[in-house]
Amino acid sequence: MKAIMYVAHGSRLPEKNHEFRVFVEKIMQKRPESCQKIAFLEKEDETMALVGEAMIGAGATEITVVPMLLFPAMHATKDIPEHVANLRAKHPDVAFRIADTFGAEPETIAVAASRIRAADPGPDAKILVIAHGSASYAEPRKQMESVVAQLGNNVSLGMLHGEPNYKQVATELAAINQNIYWMPYFLFKGQLVDKIRAGITEVSEAWRETDCLNLDLELINAVLRKIEEMSP
Repeated sequence: MKAIMYVAHGSRLPEKNHEFRVFVEKIMQKRPESCQKIAFLEKEDETMALVGEAMIGAGATEITVVPMLLFPAMHATKDIPEHVANLRAKHPDVAFRIADTFGAEPETIAVAASRIRAADPGPDAKILVIAHGSASYAEPRKQMESVVAQLGNNVSLGMLHGEPNYKQVATELAAINQNIYWMPYFLFKGQLVDKIRAGITEVSEAWRETDCLNLDLELINAVLRKIEEMSP
């Protein structure tokens, strides 16, 4: 039996986990597999180990693991593969496949572009797009540089972790232009976006914030494509 495990980071805020669950359930409705479940990296009662064992107990012989993450940093590159390796060691007869992240997919970029347009920046405005980033992995920056290039010439990139540091970029932009908007390139607004907002406020209280990706339904097609790419 084929199964799909959707792996989310998890939030300390129950309402955010609920929002994510509702979003994933919409993806599940688009897939034919009868066994589909969500697991959280940081939620003890729905870990990958527990969810994987439940799937295998229900008869799953092929499990596609779908990181519900934008970019391949530590969680997608190290944590999820380690959890899969542990399950594989206990169940060598079960086939596991891990899908790619979806932060640089066309639909995700289109949602970001729509968020910027909705803020209605003028032609002289500068846009600072801020992503999570990574101090240890180069691929998130590489992918985000491609994303920003597709968003337009007036768009700059900043990272919460790693380079280019968002506060440094913000300070440089503030020195040459006060008509600046910033977009959190995050799936939803939570503690990390709050942290970035506080940092931006230290640079300037006049900057305007656009909406984040906010689990837009257009992202569903990006995730579905990543799943389809795993089909043998």
